[in-house]
Amino acid sequence: MKVYIIGIGVGNNEFFTYAAKKAIKSSDVIIGSRRVTENIDESKEIFNSYKPLEIYEYIKTKSFKNAAVLLSGDVGFYSGAKGLVNLLEEYEIELIPGISSAGFFCARLKMPWEDIKLLSAHGKKANIIGYIRKYKRVFALLSGKDDIKNLCAKLCFYNMGYVILNIGQRLSYSDEKIITAKAEDIKNFDFDDLSVILAENPNAYDVFSDYIDDEEFIRDNVPMTKSEVRTLSVAKLELSPDSVLYDIGAGTGSVSVSAALKIIDGEVYAIEKNENAVKLIEKNKRKFAADNIIVVKGNAPAAFENLPRPTHIFIGGSSGNIREIIEEAVKKNSGVKIVINAVSLNTVAEIINVLREKDFKYEIVCVNVSKNKSISGHELMAGQNPIYIFRAVLRTAYLN
Repeated sequence: MKVYIIGIGVGNNEFFTYAAKKAIKSSDVIIGSRRVTENIDESKEIFNSYKPLEIYEYIKTKSFKNAAVLLSGDVGFYSGAKGLVNLLEEYEIELIPGISSAGFFCARLKMPWEDIKLLSAHGKKANIIGYIRKYKRVFALLSGKDDIKNLCAKLCFYNMGYVILNIGQRLSYSDEKIITAKAEDIKNFDFDDLSVILAENPNAYDVFSDYIDDEEFIRDNVPMTKSEVRTLSVAKLELSPDSVLYDIGAGTGSVSVSAALKIIDGEVYAIEKNENAVKLIEKNKRKFAADNIIVVKGNAPAAFENLPRPTHIFIGGSSGNIREIIEEAVKKNSGVKIVINAVSLNTVAEIINVLREKDFKYEIVCVNVSKNKSISGHELMAGQNPIYIFRAVLRTAYLN
């Protein structure tokens, strides 16, 4: 059997490619969701499904010469084709590309799309706010009509209501509709389920740098990891774009914000027991539009219970639970990378004992920072407390 995996484009069969029409005509069965098969004129057997495993289970029970699997959009743009290719490896497969919704929509808007950041929030989490904050133009696939309303509300919450949203509804169909407006002007509108957006942010900039000045954060009287130590601590975590970080004893949220702006496709769980600090983290989250921070009020490690598996953990404050935190951390993920900041020698000794007992590979860096202070026209250097930065991973994980 030969299986054609066909991108049919944005929906209307007027935009099927010639190669797609030819493959459909030569096939004995047409497979796809009801929406993509309902306008097929060919009198052939139809199997309605968009789930790769269901399609595979159906195909393997048949003896067709050719089968056509129809997928919306293009087979290389957030498509189910990726999963199907792996499942159908025993068959001869041909992928036929279609017109992507991104390309089609930009053509409708009469604009190029080579510099647009492409994103999908269709049936999965996506940090759309982070991308819109960082990139001037962002195209996103969405799941339903409420997604646009929720996005408008979030943009307004993060003081980004000025962002222009181009919204394409039912693209390619006779009732196609395109709206272009500021998020703040359409936050109460209703939209169609079949919608895509192209966001334009004239004030976009990459707010993350390796250094964020302490004065940038809303601080009040809550303890904060200072800028030089924070910069080095985040660097020691060696975060990836999709990391999942627990920031334990998050305080003002300065480490959470610094990390969240770096891991745009990841998540930061800011764990903090103090009510005033929790409110402060929320304020800094809003100021920096760090939508991928999830604030968790509670004490570690009890607060870990319902959280996803961490790839990294930063411990800025342990409330005397350092041993329990480390033990629960490795239960969640034996390969987790841990960075710990300590001030007192007692805490340093306790951390060393735990790391040795649990057979961690670790390093310790002692950071001594002095900053200038003007007194009577003279610049004097005022020293801060030495900070001990631990970086640790289980030795078994390191060897693997």
